[in-house]
Amino acid sequence: MNQIQSFKRFPAVQIWIKNILEGQYSSENKSFFTIFGKIKRVRIVATIVDKREILNAQITENDMLLGEDDHSNLRIEFDLDDSTGLIRAILWQANPDQYIDFTKGDIVDVVGIIRQWKGFTSISPEIIKKVKNPNIILLRNAEIIKKIKFGEIHEIPKISEENFEIEEFSGEIDIDDLFEGDQNFESDDIKEKVSLLIKRHSSEGDGISFKKLKKIMKISEEELRKCLKDLEMESKIYQSEENIYQAF
Repeated sequence: MNQIQSFKRFPAVQIWIKNILEGQYSSENKSFFTIFGKIKRVRIVATIVDKREILNAQITENDMLLGEDDHSNLRIEFDLDDSTGLIRAILWQANPDQYIDFTKGDIVDVVGIIRQWKGFTSISPEIIKKVKNPNIILLRNAEIIKKIKFGEIHEIPKISEENFEIEEFSGEIDIDDLFEGDQNFESDDIKEKVSLLIKRHSSEGDGISFKKLKKIMKISEEELRKCLKDLEMESKIYQSEENIYQAF
């Protein structure tokens, strides 16, 4: 007798971005453990605060011979904010014509798979559509609040950390002097060093200003702001005051 293998499709859980970011990722299950249980697919309503189209690699001659479209190596990124947190939605091999009408400031309803890579959490959208009625936000929030109020929540289990954490620096090291004395690091290291600077100054209680970060790092304002935006998206830092950064 032929056996038919069925695949379980995980339901899209209505959730706030905050709940995703506060969850624990299990690489073994490729799932997030949140207050709403183990989830893989989510549904969120959020505002697009930024949009980017990024070419992953140059189109090769073989791609052209095979008739590959230009968008086969293009990804589109949406930075989403639902007032509880920020998360990035990444569309791989995206056709930009399909998303030309999605712009900064639009409210969108997103259904997708949540993923984590090297400690960075993102959403791979399966469906993304504009929200025309702002009352949808109130309705979605009410549904989430109702689940919490009536105890439809779970305790988040402790999962052993992957090797993503950065070791603490000894208090004897002046991290500012360390960076000022070595400006030959690779661009991939810049974000990590910015994160460490903010973490060190946060432990002292006051955080660090954008002006001081720029002076220490000796990089352009544009590059520094990009690093800071990425770190905010990863929920590693926040602004306690305008242009004053603290680590979580």
